[in-house]
Amino acid sequence: MKEKGRFLKQYRGDECLNCGVPLDMIDRYCHHCGQINTTKKLSLKDFFNEFFASIFSYDSRLRHTIVALLFSPGKISKDYIEGKRIRYANPFRFYLSVSIIFFIIYGLFIDFDGFSAKIKDDVSKGKIAYSEIKGTISMDDSLKQKISTQISNTPGLSKSNKEKINQEIQKANELDFLGKKENEPEEIMYYSQSQIDTMNLVRKVTKLWFMYGDYYNKTNEESTYRALTDLKHTKNRLNRYVYHRAIKTSSIDDNYGQELLEFIFSKLPFIIFFFLPFFALAIWLLYIRRSYNYMEHLVFIFHTQTIFFILIGIAILFDQITQSSTTFGITMLVFLFYLYKAMRKFYNQGRVKTIVKFLLVNVLFFILAVIGSVITIAGSIFIF
Repeated sequence: MKEKGRFLKQYRGDECLNCGVPLDMIDRYCHHCGQINTTKKLSLKDFFNEFFASIFSYDSRLRHTIVALLFSPGKISKDYIEGKRIRYANPFRFYLSVSIIFFIIYGLFIDFDGFSAKIKDDVSKGKIAYSEIKGTISMDDSLKQKISTQISNTPGLSKSNKEKINQEIQKANELDFLGKKENEPEEIMYYSQSQIDTMNLVRKVTKLWFMYGDYYNKTNEESTYRALTDLKHTKNRLNRYVYHRAIKTSSIDDNYGQELLEFIFSKLPFIIFFFLPFFALAIWLLYIRRSYNYMEHLVFIFHTQTIFFILIGIAILFDQITQSSTTFGITMLVFLFYLYKAMRKFYNQGRVKTIVKFLLVNVLFFILAVIGSVITIAGSIFIF
């Protein structure tokens, strides 16, 4: 490597300026603490030269890591667990860096307001369509009789089945199912603090949740203090927390989940990072007969998840530039092929075994993703 700037031999000293260890003229770095061996004062030119050299130089860790990830599926993971690590970035740190950049890019283009507005429009259209159907059916008083006659004249139906169907129609008539009157909502029972104190924790929280939710819907009282005063409940931590949760839960209906979605999205990088070790555990069980330990599987998982973020990030940028929506689907197919090749290279198994385990890996990932999504949504409701 060509020497320039502070690396020139004319600036090298005979001892480390950081730890005082004696050095020779040939020592570019201190062999004790790793500091550069130079007596030259840092200039602006030196600073920028070293900054860009560390990113774009031929032996840069970042460059080798990205090239290996993109064009050699499984190679970087294989090299890393075999001890060839100096040329690659730390897989855990690199994953965190890429995931943060990915979610920043994704956050620039995701439209939570538009998503909520679309849901609101769809709900409104559904309500209008339902009202029109109710009105049309209500105006035709002979429709029920026509249906009953048609059932009676239908060949192949036994007499008992015809009677059961007609009974169901009669039941619907009695309940005025077609909209001539609305079913009254179930009345929520209100409990005193002394009654609440006699309940166990689960029943207590459940009753408070429904009670406070009903109270807020009727009064729109956002002050926890005033609400608990009006209900004659003590202002302890549990009551205040449940009332606050009841308000936040009501806001999910008011803004069609926009606030909850934004909260979940802001925590998504940490949520995925938290669940990856569980996925690595599933992979370890799948390959339990192989000689790899858990941490080596985890290295592979972090590398494959990193390339997933890189590919999807490129797809998002490409779709935004071209104003299309086809790149994402193609990218997912590319990633699945990449994952197959990475598994074959890393675990060094034949095509048939790799394909079978590739399918099992995707099934496991889907199951864990569903479980993780349920836990994430449920947990978010209680903390956002």
